[in-house]
Amino acid sequence: MKQVKFLLLPLFALVISFNVNAQDINAVVEQFNKGNDAFKAENYQQAIVDLEAAYSAATAIEDEDAAEVVEGIKTNCKNMIPFSYLSIAGSLATEGKYDEAIEYFNKSFTAAEKYGNTDITKESVEEKINAVYFAQATNFAKDGQFDQAVETVTKTGNDESIDKIKKYIAQTYLRDAQTAQRGKDYNTAVEKSKQAISYNPESESAYLILGVSYFQLKQYKNAIDPLEKCIALKESAQTYYYLAAAYQQIGNNAKACQNYKKINDPKFNANAQAQMKVVCK
Repeated sequence: MKQVKFLLLPLFALVISFNVNAQDINAVVEQFNKGNDAFKAENYQQAIVDLEAAYSAATAIEDEDAAEVVEGIKTNCKNMIPFSYLSIAGSLATEGKYDEAIEYFNKSFTAAEKYGNTDITKESVEEKINAVYFAQATNFAKDGQFDQAVETVTKTGNDESIDKIKKYIAQTYLRDAQTAQRGKDYNTAVEKSKQAISYNPESESAYLILGVSYFQLKQYKNAIDPLEKCIALKESAQTYYYLAAAYQQIGNNAKACQNYKKINDPKFNANAQAQMKVVCK
């Protein structure tokens, strides 16, 4: 924003020579100076009240002798009023009062339009509002309010922001799935990994947990699809091993042999070689 030029007490000395009602001019100057003091003290709510009153009063004065002072007051008000709304919005956002912050960001643009301030544009305000939506969505996600988080971040219309929130939620479910799998609670691991995938369909870790958990539950057919998807995203000896074993369990030895042959890892080689003697005939 352009630097605001303040009109301070010297105005009182200037108005005495005007051929207008000095009392009216002094009242306008006094009103402006009250707003100016509030603005400098960062009491922006009060500044808005006083500056809007000063602008209105200055607009009503038409005498040419007072024109320079009147225009000076009006110009400063045009800058300071929208900036005051903008400053309030920023403080509210910092305090986590997101809905109120958005309201005041919108008021800053409305004021900018009203007073002809071109420094506060629709695009700049929308960018700030989107940042508020993202911060609000992040807090919802951290609190486990996932539906609200997605609903809020979607308001930004920004694919990158939406993706970040969804991946954050997916990672939360993934951690739960990993914990469940380590505790051999495979049903919960299946549930949580599915939820992770719903928010991030490209999470190879979630597909692996889902496939392995189905395998441990002896649901071999169900294990195959997530393991195939995991490999499509990231190949690993572990995934090939479980995929081969799942195919072997349902009697598809050709697919089992094909996947066992792709394993090249000391951790799995011995078992893979042993199973290949069975299925690769």
